[in-house]
Amino acid sequence: MTGKTAKIVSYITWIGTLIVFLTGAHKDDEGVKQHLNQGLICAIASIIPLGITQLAALVFAIMGIVKACQDDDTPLPLIGTWTLIK
Repeated sequence: MTGKTAKIVSYITWIGTLIVFLTGAHKDDEGVKQHLNQGLICAIASIIPLGITQLAALVFAIMGIVKACQDDDTPLPLIGTWTLIK
């Protein structure tokens, strides 16, 4: 799996996040690790049964996919500084 593909897949539900994590693509590339962290935060936020968190998770996931398609590794606003996977 290429880095760009891993970045995009990490935002596609929790299954995509799990696939990228289990393939180990995040170990070689810091950009993939950053997108994986952000995708994981979006997946966790989408599980919370509040409409605003699910909407925010969707918006951040779309923003992340756009950044991943452009090979832009700048962090997303608000959630970009949080790290769950080191």
